[in-house]
Amino acid sequence: MTFQSAPSTFQERFSRACDVATFSLDKGGPCYLLWEVDHVQAGQRVKLDGVFFTEEEARVSADLLRGTMRGARASMWSYAPNWNPDPAREASIRLEALQCRKMLARRLGVHLAMPQEAV
Repeated sequence: MTFQSAPSTFQERFSRACDVATFSLDKGGPCYLLWEVDHVQAGQRVKLDGVFFTEEEARVSADLLRGTMRGARASMWSYAPNWNPDPAREASIRLEALQCRKMLARRLGVHLAMPQEAV
């Protein structure tokens, strides 16, 4: 007899994704991987949600948004701070990712302890 594990809930998937607090490096190089949720509308990609730290966060958000936006999907892009160093831009990307994480936690009804960022 084989037992199949119950599918993970959005809350469980999100909680596991929140273990990561930094952006991952693209192929171990100087670029960061950033995740967002987008949708193709009239041949153009439209950003719906994000920036997220992990693919799983973006996938949870896309799954939730698919109820109203059928084509919502997680997508990745790279940010290379070495090409045009701007500490203020890097700080704003990180702050946006923390804010998106907090908004997603509220949509899921999950309490999330957030670090305080210097603005």
